[in-house]
Amino acid sequence: MDEYSQLRRRYCSLLYSYLLLVLSILLVGNTPKLVNGCHEEEREALLNFKHGGLQDPANRLSSWGSSGTRDCCSWAGVGCNNTTRHVVKLDLRNANFVDEYGLREFSNSSLDGKIDSSLIHLQHLTYLDLSGNNFNSMIAIPEFFASFEHLEYLNLSWAKFVGKIPHQLGNLSNLRTLDLGWNSYLTIDHDFAWVSSLSSLHYLDLSWVDLSTAENWVQEMNQLSFLRELHLAGCVLPKIQSPLILRPSANLTDTLNVLDLSYSDFIAEHSSWLANFSSLTHLHLRDTGFDGSMPPTIGNLTNLEVLDMSENSIYGPIPPSFSTNLCKLRILNLEYNTNISGILWERYSTGSIFCLANSLQELYLSHNMLSSSTALFSTIGNLTSLAVLDLSYNFISGTVPRSLISNLCHLRILRLERNSIRDMEPLARCLSDSLEELNLRGNQLGGDLQVLLQGEISNSKTLKILDLSNNSLSGNIPPTIGNLTNLEVLDLSKNSINGTVPRSSISNLCHLRILRLERNSIRGMEPLARCLADSLEELNLRGNQLGGDLQVLLGEISFSKTLKILDLSGNSLSGYIPYSSRRRNSSTGAGMSILSYVLEQLYLDGNNLSGHVILQNIGKLSNLVRVSISSNSLPIVITEDVLSSLQRLDYINLHNNRLVWKVKTRTWLPPNIKEIHLSSSQLGPKFPSWLQHHHINNISVLDMSNASISDNVPHWFWEIATEMQYLLLSNNQLRGQLPNNIGIMSACCELNLSNNSFSGPIPEDLCMLQNLAFLDLSSNNFHGDIPNCWGNGGNMLSYIDFSNNNFSGDFPCSLGDLPSLVYLHMRNNSITGEISTILKNMKNLVVIDLAYNRFSGVLPTWGTVEEHLPYLSILSLRSNMIHGNISLQISQLSSLQFLDLSYNMLSGVIPISFGKFIAMTTIHNGDEWFSRDIYGSTKDSVWMNLKGVELENSGTLGFMNLIDLSSNNLSGDIPQELAHLLGLVSLNLSGNSLKGQIPNKIGELKQLESLDLSKNKLSGEIPSSISSLNFLSKLNLSYNNFSGKIPIGSQLQTLNDSSVYLGNDNLCGPPLLQKCSTNEPPNKCKLGGAEKRGNEDEIEITGLFISISLGFVMGFWGLCGLLILKRSWRICYYRFVDEMMEKIFVAFVVRDARLKRKFNKSAEI
Repeated sequence: MDEYSQLRRRYCSLLYSYLLLVLSILLVGNTPKLVNGCHEEEREALLNFKHGGLQDPANRLSSWGSSGTRDCCSWAGVGCNNTTRHVVKLDLRNANFVDEYGLREFSNSSLDGKIDSSLIHLQHLTYLDLSGNNFNSMIAIPEFFASFEHLEYLNLSWAKFVGKIPHQLGNLSNLRTLDLGWNSYLTIDHDFAWVSSLSSLHYLDLSWVDLSTAENWVQEMNQLSFLRELHLAGCVLPKIQSPLILRPSANLTDTLNVLDLSYSDFIAEHSSWLANFSSLTHLHLRDTGFDGSMPPTIGNLTNLEVLDMSENSIYGPIPPSFSTNLCKLRILNLEYNTNISGILWERYSTGSIFCLANSLQELYLSHNMLSSSTALFSTIGNLTSLAVLDLSYNFISGTVPRSLISNLCHLRILRLERNSIRDMEPLARCLSDSLEELNLRGNQLGGDLQVLLQGEISNSKTLKILDLSNNSLSGNIPPTIGNLTNLEVLDLSKNSINGTVPRSSISNLCHLRILRLERNSIRGMEPLARCLADSLEELNLRGNQLGGDLQVLLGEISFSKTLKILDLSGNSLSGYIPYSSRRRNSSTGAGMSILSYVLEQLYLDGNNLSGHVILQNIGKLSNLVRVSISSNSLPIVITEDVLSSLQRLDYINLHNNRLVWKVKTRTWLPPNIKEIHLSSSQLGPKFPSWLQHHHINNISVLDMSNASISDNVPHWFWEIATEMQYLLLSNNQLRGQLPNNIGIMSACCELNLSNNSFSGPIPEDLCMLQNLAFLDLSSNNFHGDIPNCWGNGGNMLSYIDFSNNNFSGDFPCSLGDLPSLVYLHMRNNSITGEISTILKNMKNLVVIDLAYNRFSGVLPTWGTVEEHLPYLSILSLRSNMIHGNISLQISQLSSLQFLDLSYNMLSGVIPISFGKFIAMTTIHNGDEWFSRDIYGSTKDSVWMNLKGVELENSGTLGFMNLIDLSSNNLSGDIPQELAHLLGLVSLNLSGNSLKGQIPNKIGELKQLESLDLSKNKLSGEIPSSISSLNFLSKLNLSYNNFSGKIPIGSQLQTLNDSSVYLGNDNLCGPPLLQKCSTNEPPNKCKLGGAEKRGNEDEIEITGLFISISLGFVMGFWGLCGLLILKRSWRICYYRFVDEMMEKIFVAFVVRDARLKRKFNKSAEI
């Protein structure tokens, strides 16, 4: 039996082997052809995809099809199954999409162009990632992606796809991850049912996809029983009418862990919908329109670990359910809730936050209105598990108490940036083993830096980031900083630190990456520690008092192997930039041969550098990306190959230097240059021809303003400037006309051609620049009508300046269709139109300057909603043909600070509502919100008549409160209510027919610098309160009917020009020659100010004289009475007088005898 079994087993084994051999042969015969381990069909599909219209500027796919790499499984971004060798993974995401600062930007490494349909042959694909690339908002998501039936991962986020999402994607039943987020031009069909077909989906991201037509989105999401993460940030979610629709299914509520509805107002109206999601661990509701108290339903989400409700308008106390139910909450973000106040913490005590105290690890409360309070500090101080605390940009003042952080022994990050903190108590000892970042930037810390850094902070072994910038700290850099041996970032910029940078202070900081000491008073720098050669990446000494030879300073840092950013701008360095490697070891200086391999950014602006070869030596720093050597006034020789080795250079700034051009035919710029700043440099008189030879399509910023160019702009320039984003050619003498096809500059954001000699009309094509935000054509010779086509494009336009040209015709009303327009300047032209119709459409404008034109009609009534301009702060309609009355409703312009209606034909009275201009009733301290937040970074300006001179006010518009109604036909009294405008700086009512008296309370306008009431019919006495205007430097009361004595006072005494009061025959007193009569009737006005003090002085002097006289009379007759009545006193008095007379007589006789003897001796000689 055993022998039979063995034979049977052997037979079966042979039969099995035979069958296996036959099967293998059959399989091999039917296997597709492999090329070095890669399927030929799939290899060809990938190559067709690469060459089928795809653009790869960074050559990321260079390994595809190259010799030696025929196996497609080894190509970049391609992954194959180890057994079948089929392509299963295609990962072409842009790895450089997120830069070193965490910012997303489309770089040159992005793929672009067409996605060829040859990819359809990759039928075994399970993973496809094209995220972070730049398909230029030109192509839609290919429908053939839906044919990848094995696909489990699809990521097309941040790739600029457009159009409708193909519903065929619903066929991908194996898909577990679908990320189409951050493609803001993607939309969907009305039918959203395809989403519910993705039955295996765990992760869905449709952030910033337009879902406004997906009315059934809630029902479809309810069908995704395996969904764990749902991201709908920024989606325009449709309103839900029926509450039954909002009832989520158990499928969704039991599985969903992460929900992101940020930047959508849907949840603010349906916050109760959240109560059903008991499994949520992460809830993101950033900028969702919450206004009021926090919704209590969130407090019932007991599994919540992360809650983000930043950028809302939440105020009041946190619901009690938060502190009792959210016992797993680790991260709470309430940033940018500007209505949060101290009441947020009043209901908390140690016991009530016990639950949160054990769980909360990160608390973000920046950009609120929190102020210093015991409740705030003690409540936060009890959150003993905190690792991150951010209280930046609040109103915390005084001293940071130890109680705030004494119990926070796990704290890693403490941010108190931009408060009003003056001091800080010593840190708890336990923090020396945990704290990694301390940020006190932008406070009011003062005193010696060494005192602040005493205690436990100076002994920390974990601190990596220390930011004390923008305070008022002084003294030297203390040696105790050297104890922070793990420090990576040290920022002491914008203080008053002096002395040198001592080697002893930073010799132990061998991990230091960033050292910022800009804008202090540092005079020198000792050699850096050698250990920094492998760590230091940025050294910023901008704006100090460094002097001496640049070679010596560079010699102290030239050994660095990691230094990428070097900023020595704004000092007093002299000499030149060395390069010679032979001097690298010299004690007097060093070459930059080591830095040449690592340095990426070099800033030497505003020094005293010299030498013709400065740019040539910089040209040897082959790794440079940005270089700026502006305002050195040194001769810089520009040759054709001066920067040829700087292949990475994309920014160069030679502003305000003397350029010596030796460029003949070819360009002098590297091929990848993007920004060129040559303003205030000698480029002319001819237009630079080297631009024609450069690949100018790469240039995004070109600044040649104030460059002494006097020439026609050649046609070829406009044709090759199509990709220019910022073109600045102002303050030259450029001539010619704008091309009719200027619309081809589709990328242009700022176009500044002001102060030149351009002529001709404005082409209508200018209206088509969709990205244009800033347009300045002022001070040229343009003429004709301004085109009325602005509604066809220009949605980004926020600044327009057509001033000082020869424009005529009607005002283009289509400017009112520009939703972003904020600044409009058209002064000094010949433009016509009805002013009420024009102003009615300007809803968002802050500045309107239409002075010196031919506008007519009456002013708006300002009473209707259509006429309300809520943001208007500056309105200048000077020198037009506007007539009629000023409406009482003008005070509805609540933001108005500058009103110039002078030189028109206005009539009627000045409305008493002028006293209700809210923005003028307060004293401003220099608001900066008028500044242009555009590339040029210059502030807006407006012309005004101030103190009798027309000036351009630039950069200080936020606190220039002005009313000018001069040279009209206004009548009636000056409203007493004007005294309510406490912030008023200039008031001009001259050249009208105003009557009555100057308001008695005129002295309450304490900020007034200029007051002109001349050429009216005002009468009565000048109120004495006018003498209390301490800032008054311009006063004109001439040609009225004032009478009485001119008030006196310290400020009025400085205005001693008699022309101030000319034409008022009944006035008297200084500075007029006409003296006031003693019979002048007393001033009936109540004395006040300096005049009252003057009268009081006169009374005191008179009283003094009377007292002296009375004292003399009483003393004299008192003595005489005593002598008459008392005989003994009389005898003594007479005896005293006789003796004194005798002594005087004897002395006189003796002196006379001596003089005679002396005279006789002189005569004998």
